[in-house]
Amino acid sequence: MENNKDERQDAVNSSETGSDENAEMTSEPSAEPPSSTSDAGATGEPNEALPPTADGPDNAGYGENPEPSPAEQFADSARTQAGEAADALRRGEFMHSAAIDIEADGDDRLIALLCYVTQVLIPLVMPVLVLLSASSKKRPFQRFHAVQSLALSLTFILFGLLMGVGSLVFTLVPIIGWLVVSVVFCLSPLLALMGFMALAYYGYQAYQGKRFSIPGLTSFLQDQNWI
Repeated sequence: MENNKDERQDAVNSSETGSDENAEMTSEPSAEPPSSTSDAGATGEPNEALPPTADGPDNAGYGENPEPSPAEQFADSARTQAGEAADALRRGEFMHSAAIDIEADGDDRLIALLCYVTQVLIPLVMPVLVLLSASSKKRPFQRFHAVQSLALSLTFILFGLLMGVGSLVFTLVPIIGWLVVSVVFCLSPLLALMGFMALAYYGYQAYQGKRFSIPGLTSFLQDQNWI
C-alpha cells in the first residue's frame, strides 16, 4: 500500500515539474528576430541603395572643362610665344631652324629680301603686295617670308604703340611719371635702330635662300596656321 502511494506521489511531482518547464519555455521570447519582408526583393535578398550616376542632377556640370574660345586660345598662344622669344633673346638667339630652300630661285630670294628691308622706310606695303599677288600661291618661299616679315613689322608697331600709351599714362603721375617718360624717350631711338637692324639681318638671311624661324614669332604664326 505504501509503495503504491509513493509511486502516485512521484508521478504527480513529475507532472508538475514538466508543466513548469513547459511554462518557462513558452514564456521566453524567441531569439530569432522577425524576418522583414519589406526590405527583401523578389529574390529574397535585401535591396541595396545604388550610388548616383554621373548623369544625375547633382553631378550636372561638374568635371567638365569648358573649351576655351578662339580669343582665349589666341591670347594663350601669344603669351607663351612671347615668353619663349624673351628667353631666346636673353640667350642671344635671333634665329632658329635655318635651312636653305633649294626650290627658291633668284626672284624668290630678291622678293624675300625686299619684304624685310623695305619696311624700314615703308612699313607693311611690300609684304601685303606679295600676299595679294596671284603668283604668291605658287611661290611658297615668297609667301613664307612675306607673312613672317609682315608679322615682325606689326609686332614692332604694336610695341611702339604700347610704349606711347604707357608714356602718356605715366605723365599723370608727378615726378616719377616724367622720369619714366624721359627714359622711354631716350631709349626710343635705340629701340628703333635695333628694329631696323633686325629687319636688315633677316632680309639678308632670306636673300641667302634660307627659311628660318624667328623665336616666338614663327611658332605663333604656325599655331594660327598662317604659315
